[in-house]
Amino acid sequence: MTEFRRRYSDQAPKQAKQHISRLAFMLAALLIAVTSVSLLFVGFIATRASNQQTIANEERLFESVLTDELRALVREQLRITSSDLSVENLVHTLDPAYARQSFDVLWTDYGHDKIILISGNNTVLAESFEDYTHIVSRPLAETPELEVIVRQLTSKYMLNRVRVPGGFGHRSLHDVKPADYASMGFARLDGRPVMFGAMPVIPDRYETKLPDGPPTILMSARYIDSELTQQLNSQPDFTAFKFQETAAPPLDGPFRAVRSQSGTLMGAFHWESGSATTSIWPTIIPVIAILSVALGALAFGIAWRIGRLTSSLQASEQQNRYLALHDTLSGLGNRLLFNRVLDGSVKELPEKQFAVLHCDLDKFKEVNDTLGHAAGDAVIKAIASRLQETIGRQGLVCRIGGDEFMIIYRKDTSKVRLQSLCDALIASAQAPVTLPGEHEACVGLSIGIARAPQDSSKPEQLVGQSDAALYQSKDLGRSRYSFFADTLQGGHRNTAVAPGPVREHAGLRSAKSA
Repeated sequence: MTEFRRRYSDQAPKQAKQHISRLAFMLAALLIAVTSVSLLFVGFIATRASNQQTIANEERLFESVLTDELRALVREQLRITSSDLSVENLVHTLDPAYARQSFDVLWTDYGHDKIILISGNNTVLAESFEDYTHIVSRPLAETPELEVIVRQLTSKYMLNRVRVPGGFGHRSLHDVKPADYASMGFARLDGRPVMFGAMPVIPDRYETKLPDGPPTILMSARYIDSELTQQLNSQPDFTAFKFQETAAPPLDGPFRAVRSQSGTLMGAFHWESGSATTSIWPTIIPVIAILSVALGALAFGIAWRIGRLTSSLQASEQQNRYLALHDTLSGLGNRLLFNRVLDGSVKELPEKQFAVLHCDLDKFKEVNDTLGHAAGDAVIKAIASRLQETIGRQGLVCRIGGDEFMIIYRKDTSKVRLQSLCDALIASAQAPVTLPGEHEACVGLSIGIARAPQDSSKPEQLVGQSDAALYQSKDLGRSRYSFFADTLQGGHRNTAVAPGPVREHAGLRSAKSA
């Protein structure tokens, strides 16, 4: 617009001005409409995302409450199950009085509704019905639901069992998660869904030994009734919270499915989400209206002013960023980019390992001295292109100065893979470089390798180690590679004899004669 006014201010046709004015108002109206629709769409997406996030948070909160309640069942059992006295009176021999006393503790003190004692030979020895304990002897197979629980818990017990003089013991439960030594979940007992916890009877002072074979198991459960649901909802305080026995999960709203140990769906806890009773639309609509009017009024007045300036600044910024991080001759990253990527790679250790390859051209000085710096620049460009092509997207190639290159390789840092990679890099560097004037220059490549974190996890040390390995390659005859770890042991890897940098007259030969 400024250029238009400068060039044609002497004419200033009225019709053109009116056309521009109408166009500006049309653009403003269009911007208002687009802005309004966009904000409405954003409001819709935000509302849906907010509802989904609210439901997800509620489900996570309830899952945490449920997990705590299951762990509490196991912790309450420890009073009975982790005891030398219980091993004597429930495992070695069944003392009915002791069994009734133990069951009464779980019923009276903790409100466990159903308690079952199962021997190692899959026989139910005792079970309670509310506050009365029956001493029985019936096969476990009469209750198939319990067989799955016993098998799971027996597997955990065998992993935790330890051999001691005169029998067996159980590893200490200190700092051990309940899920590692106990079984927790849901089942159906007496035709009713229950939440249960089960664990083997083990000694606490290890004065009484456990017999060989499967464990004696104590299982206690709470019926999923109104009392339990009220207790579970005491912390989250959900609206319309309830448990419903069903063969399929709810179609909508937050819920937590309840499945037996065999995977059968027994029902689900569900409730009314807090997102259903709140809406952000009364807040969004006035904001949309105000923003639409304000943006429409301002946009057509400032858009054309900042358009050109933004494009110019972006182009200049992109160019400056590129120049700040790249070598102008080779197009590769420079030392600053290398240091940034190296620092970032070190922070990802040890999950993402990498290797630093320090590369230096062999007899490059002879090319400069023989053919001049223009030929040297051509060699640098050619070698840089070959290194980048060999490394590809698996790493970063940088020129840090002169004829020195640094590579950060991330794909596979095994010695076998790095040896193969270095062979390819050296072979690519040894290929003749065609120069202006139908000449060719031949150089070599020496490489020093440091691996992270095997050699170090510090950027400065990795650079120093790769440099030390590079000097080892130079000392051993060039066109070689050396691992820093091998230099400490006096070892090295010889890949090829370094070629001369030039052929015929100290560095060049005719391409036709070749």
